[in-house]
Amino acid sequence: MNPNHFVFTLLAWAILIVASRAAESPSGLWAGTAKVEITPPEADAVNLAGQPLRARDPLFARVLVLKDSRTSVAIVSADLIVFASPKVVAEVKTQWGVDHVVLCATHTHAAMAPRGLLIKPPAAPDWTRNPNGPAATVDWLNLSEDPWYAATEARVVAAVGKAMQSLFAARFVAGRGPYDSAYMAHNRRDVRPDRVLPLWENPNRRPTQPVDPNVGVLRVEDMTGKPRAFAVHYACHPVALMNAGVVSRDYPGAMVDHIEQELGTDCMAMFLQGASGDLDPFDLHNLRGENRFNIVKQSGIALGKAALRLAAGLKAPSTSTQPVIQVRESLLTIPHRHGTQSTGVGLLTVVIQGDLALVAIPGEPFVQHQIDLSAKAPVPNALVLGLAYSGRGTPFTVYLPTVQAVKEGGYGAAECSFLAADAGERLVNEALLSLRQLQPETKPAP
Repeated sequence: MNPNHFVFTLLAWAILIVASRAAESPSGLWAGTAKVEITPPEADAVNLAGQPLRARDPLFARVLVLKDSRTSVAIVSADLIVFASPKVVAEVKTQWGVDHVVLCATHTHAAMAPRGLLIKPPAAPDWTRNPNGPAATVDWLNLSEDPWYAATEARVVAAVGKAMQSLFAARFVAGRGPYDSAYMAHNRRDVRPDRVLPLWENPNRRPTQPVDPNVGVLRVEDMTGKPRAFAVHYACHPVALMNAGVVSRDYPGAMVDHIEQELGTDCMAMFLQGASGDLDPFDLHNLRGENRFNIVKQSGIALGKAALRLAAGLKAPSTSTQPVIQVRESLLTIPHRHGTQSTGVGLLTVVIQGDLALVAIPGEPFVQHQIDLSAKAPVPNALVLGLAYSGRGTPFTVYLPTVQAVKEGGYGAAECSFLAADAGERLVNEALLSLRQLQPETKPAP
């Protein structure tokens, strides 16, 4: 027998077995998890500015696979500033038969940057060299020339396979609730009548707008009620350790550590970054010495506690005759703000049991987009996943400001942003269209 044919046959049988198992789940939902370390060798660790980093925290990629009898979705959360790999998306689909892949970055600014972005920049301007240049020119396909990045890609693909091979009958609960934090977040755009100044830190906790004072949670249980995965969604830049010269997961790392400590080692926690394009933690440059790390740790623990309290009061959605998982992929062609170029931007919208919507956007949306989506979505819980690439279009759009922010100018709106002023609104409207097609019912009033 041809060896390739033999391997293909085994893979086909494995997929059939998984599908048959999914049909046996009382909830119609199966889930699988995996976690893999992706910490770079200290000798190779650099940030986007090329500065060397010493080891502080281990970095991980965490995988949650959700599957019903018709489709499957793999959600990856990597402790990196950006993780948008066309290679990983393609290989996960080919090797493991996963229908849809979402690669999310926690966006920690104290993590490894692929050397390919620094050492071998493309001939055309890119976002690491020219903030106003089109992000689509980054040569993402050649990042695999960086040995650490190539190894990270391989480890993530293997981790998705491990999650697919360990599926269990599952049920889930999801929700959003208020989170009043003493640590984060504030809007870092100080809009004045004549100009916009960057408000990188806010030690006095001066009220700013807009912010989304909500935390989102997704808890996945086995059929005995034992928690097996716990995802937390929040919008805030993890930048407190950006210039500390260390490799660190920042507050998302402290958050997942706390949740896993509380729920046990059989439960994998993960962080899902929201629309954090204009949000920062209160404390940044004013932190000094070890206190800097202590504040970051307390920030993550506070977020984890809030998420656990919220989840404790949630109930599983009622059984529906609709498919458990519904997915719609879109590709929008969005013109650039200046010139005649345009860029394809992919959008992936996932609805789970009519109760939770995940909208993956490959860039850094401003928080108003998250607020608008949540208010208008026809499902109870709609979450924007920022820094989330699903395989179509450009891997990264840099910032996605609002039309109003573009008029005002300032960092993230006039700088480090190149798509049409209404690009963010276009993506939100496309997500709402997807949600109405997938879930036409109107969500209940709060």
